[in-house]
Amino acid sequence: MISHMHEMLARIAVVEDDADLLDTMLEYLKAQGYPAWGVGSVEEFYRRFAVDAVEVVVLDIGLPGEDGISAARHLHELPDLTVIIVSARDAMEDRLAGLKAGADRYLVKPVNLAELVANIEAVGRRPAHPVSSSATGRIQKGEPKDGIWHLAKQDWCLIGPDGKILDLTARELLLLKCLFEANGETVSKKAIADKIIGPRIFNSDERLDVMLARLRKKCLTSLGQPLPIKTVHHVGYAFTAPVVIE
Repeated sequence: MISHMHEMLARIAVVEDDADLLDTMLEYLKAQGYPAWGVGSVEEFYRRFAVDAVEVVVLDIGLPGEDGISAARHLHELPDLTVIIVSARDAMEDRLAGLKAGADRYLVKPVNLAELVANIEAVGRRPAHPVSSSATGRIQKGEPKDGIWHLAKQDWCLIGPDGKILDLTARELLLLKCLFEANGETVSKKAIADKIIGPRIFNSDERLDVMLARLRKKCLTSLGQPLPIKTVHHVGYAFTAPVVIE
């Protein structure tokens, strides 16, 4: 029974240089049934991850050697890997930096461990729990209607016209929010890139194109239908179907 439960839960790595906090987090996660291991630096994480892969990384920012923001950027390139930053840095610029680096969530220390697990369950790529319960509840109430796409900001997901749900990363959520708020009007690539990548990032247009291509593929695979985003060449993008932001 325990072995079967572990197969259903996401495997977690905790990267935290405070040894006492690391032990506490690992003890709690394991008590909840999660297979978990921890290290004190990004460099140690890379070595361990090469032989013991995980689906979720809980990542501090202030670490010896490579910092958490840099690590989040690298990990964002890996498919189906959830990154949750847990940091004592609570300034808005730090939160935005973490999300722009590719983190799925940003929690501030001292973090309630039950809240940490709730976030893991909400965004972790787990076959046994593909969507959050609150989003499912809204669908059961029949809110999604034919032809209408819903962006559930609190649950970080896109709900298609037929009620199917697509979990989103932080950048995907911001991208869709920009388009949804435009009400069908074209939004320039620069306006979108400045918000979700950064105004001074090199090759932001190309990175945005890659991000959208991945999102289109995810949508087609998970929802079974194409994402209704029109590319206006040399200008930007427009969401061409009726939308609701929740």
